[in-house]
Amino acid sequence: MIEKTTKIGYDKNITKHLYILGGTIMKKRVIAAALLAAMVLTGCGSKGFTGEKVGEVKDAKDNTTMATVKFEDGKPVSVDIDVKQADGSMKSEASKSGAYDMKNEPGKKWHEQADLLEEFIVANDFDLSKVTLTNDEGNTDAVSGVTIKVKGYLEAVEAALEQAK
Repeated sequence: MIEKTTKIGYDKNITKHLYILGGTIMKKRVIAAALLAAMVLTGCGSKGFTGEKVGEVKDAKDNTTMATVKFEDGKPVSVDIDVKQADGSMKSEASKSGAYDMKNEPGKKWHEQADLLEEFIVANDFDLSKVTLTNDEGNTDAVSGVTIKVKGYLEAVEAALEQAK
């Protein structure tokens, strides 16, 4: 009779130990599988948009201000500002060729000022609030060498940035 009790107790202990051991192994497998799934999903996840977005703003003269913003992994890295004029020509090309002379205003040509504005925007990580406007017409003193009205250009850049969100 003592032998049966010992044997039954022994069997229960083995079963109990095997159950605990099996549960521990199973828990480790579940945790390992969950970690693996998390790593795979993180690796497959999108880091952000890569490509270009174009923001457009029309004015009263039927010109379209365009800002092409290039993104890499969701971060804007460059901007190109131009204006498609009502006749279909591009203001940057007209400025470079001398056809658009800004009514003989002193200082830099339109395309040179647009370049300065683009450089300022990129240097300030596309924080458009750094380009403070000095009047309702849209001029700014924030960008050295820029006398053109920048309000419409900033609106086009903002439109491009919004598209990437």
